[in-house]
Amino acid sequence: MTRIRRTPAIIFGCLTASVAGAVWASVAAAPRERDQVRDISIEANDYAFSPAQIEIQKDDVVKVTFHARDIAHSFTIDDYRIAKRAAAGQRVVFEFRADQPGRFRYYCNLTQDERCKKMQGELIVK
Repeated sequence: MTRIRRTPAIIFGCLTASVAGAVWASVAAAPRERDQVRDISIEANDYAFSPAQIEIQKDDVVKVTFHARDIAHSFTIDDYRIAKRAAAGQRVVFEFRADQPGRFRYYCNLTQDERCKKMQGELIVK
């Protein structure tokens, strides 16, 4: 009676499956082309935001440079849990992923002047 040794074949099969799984996982985790960063500059000056409307695509990574020109201001988007404050003349840079489609109000949440409450703009995520 001849015995067939299957142990090397089983080990080879397991190794091949492990390597294939690791390659698939690294491809699946690789950044997509849509992950390019969108640079947006927003200025707060004279109790207004410029631009007052920003349009981006869903899943964009957005790099915001927020500049408070005249006095301290903030840039706040509640649904994205963003609240950034910049002192007079200061720039604040931050990033977020626009993973929620819709229209979102951005505003200044500071209370140093009544006119700050009227500062608002709109982020549109398509």
